[in-house]
Amino acid sequence: MIQLTIPARPGTAKARVLLTGVGGSIGEASRSRLLGAGAEILALTHLPGQDGTQVDFCDDAALAASVEAMGPLDCVVLTHGLLEQGALATVTPGTWRRLMDVNLNSIYTIIHAASVQMVAGGSIVVVSSTAALDRSPGGGPHYTVSKWGLNGLVRHLSIELGQRGIRINGVMPCLVDNPMGRAFMTGEEYQSWVGQVPLGRAAEPDEIAKVVMFLLGDAASYVTGANVPVTGGR
Repeated sequence: MIQLTIPARPGTAKARVLLTGVGGSIGEASRSRLLGAGAEILALTHLPGQDGTQVDFCDDAALAASVEAMGPLDCVVLTHGLLEQGALATVTPGTWRRLMDVNLNSIYTIIHAASVQMVAGGSIVVVSSTAALDRSPGGGPHYTVSKWGLNGLVRHLSIELGQRGIRINGVMPCLVDNPMGRAFMTGEEYQSWVGQVPLGRAAEPDEIAKVVMFLLGDAASYVTGANVPVTGGR
């Protein structure tokens, strides 16, 4: 069994994990896996009615304050994000900024605040997208660019955080069988996309969560700065 990496901090009985995206399929699958591993979860969510601290991912100061209030952290798992369609003619600068705030800027804000509360042995995992390898067939240009930004952030921060013994990695799903993945396609388009996947199906959210857990755990103790595609071969 892959165990969570738990920094050697006196008095720590469980790994304290900051998790975002609860309420979403990958976030919920990750929460289930983390609970099964005995972690204490400190969730940030923008959705009313969800367990955790309610936040506005576009409010840097309030978001940073919420993270700082959590105290010491062992791991950070960031699964939140928006998928929006659009084109150059339809994505306004305001729409662009809003999605960047949620998909990219909030990730940096959280890592900036959380990293000072982590010690050697800590691990950060960011869920991105294979849109960062080329472009998104379903999302607009702002979505694609936000995911390229996440991959670059993981690569860059691995150097600085690695000097403190903290690992950071990314997970890049392709097609996931969830409401977000289906919302922007007709049934025919969805099946056409599935037909291009060598394994012949979309990923289950838990299959993404299992890769998240691997990167958090001791089995990946020498893995950092990696952006791992989870695509079924697509």
